[in-house]
Amino acid sequence: MKKSTFALMLGLSFLAQPFFFLGDMSQVQAAVRKNVSEYAGQRCNTPPRGSGIILGQYTGTTDNPILSMGGDDVTVSFFRCFTSMAECQGWLYTLRSKYTDGNSVLISCRKR
Repeated sequence: MKKSTFALMLGLSFLAQPFFFLGDMSQVQAAVRKNVSEYAGQRCNTPPRGSGIILGQYTGTTDNPILSMGGDDVTVSFFRCFTSMAECQGWLYTLRSKYTDGNSVLISCRKR
């Protein structure tokens, strides 16, 4: 009796496995977009408060030998405007993957 109950429970767990995956879809959808270009968004001046524009800022460093002439790290700074928070966070993900983070105060996506 115990073996048949165990076999039944084991079989039901394999059948229910795809349904457990569907429960995790919200986490997948909430993940940061990783296909956003470094050049996404638009160059802009600081938008006025209440405009609803998403402001993305990034400051970091790179050790690119062409920019630094073979010396130390060079500071890079980006300032872009976006229409959605998801695109801005994906843009930050791309920049944080490409460059070394600098002052964390200047790495953000904020709604104005």
